[in-house]
Amino acid sequence: MKRFELVHLPEYLIITYKRFHKNQWFVEKNPTIVNFPISNVDLYDCLAEESRPLHKYTTYDLISNIVHDGPPSSGSYRIQILHNGTQKWYELEDLHVKEILPQMITLAESYIQIWRLNVTKTRDQRAGEVDEDTTTGIPAAASGEETVEIKMEM
Repeated sequence: MKRFELVHLPEYLIITYKRFHKNQWFVEKNPTIVNFPISNVDLYDCLAEESRPLHKYTTYDLISNIVHDGPPSSGSYRIQILHNGTQKWYELEDLHVKEILPQMITLAESYIQIWRLNVTKTRDQRAGEVDEDTTTGIPAAASGEETVEIKMEM
């Protein structure tokens, strides 16, 4: 089994889920629902040993979730996005915008996710904390706009 380690944690992390597969005759869609928390995802264990002391912030919070609905050839996309000022989640589909509950995000067929590095508390400050509500606490981003793309196959 291959294992990859990160040497640097970017401000933004973009994760794509391989939903579509072309076989010999047509394109198939994988409708698997992926369970994930929407905040405080700690990537400390994914860092290379020598890089760990250099990173005091290692947790990410989801700020956007792009969903594909319907068959591969004629489906549509919805965007679930966190409003940074109000900490409320909204869903955008075509010209329609509606507020949604954070719990609804994990029920959709995620296609692309955008995560932001949480720079409000260090890993040491988070030690021993218990997350009472994983739907709040998205901090303002650090400066810079570096991103890393990781492709995950299901």
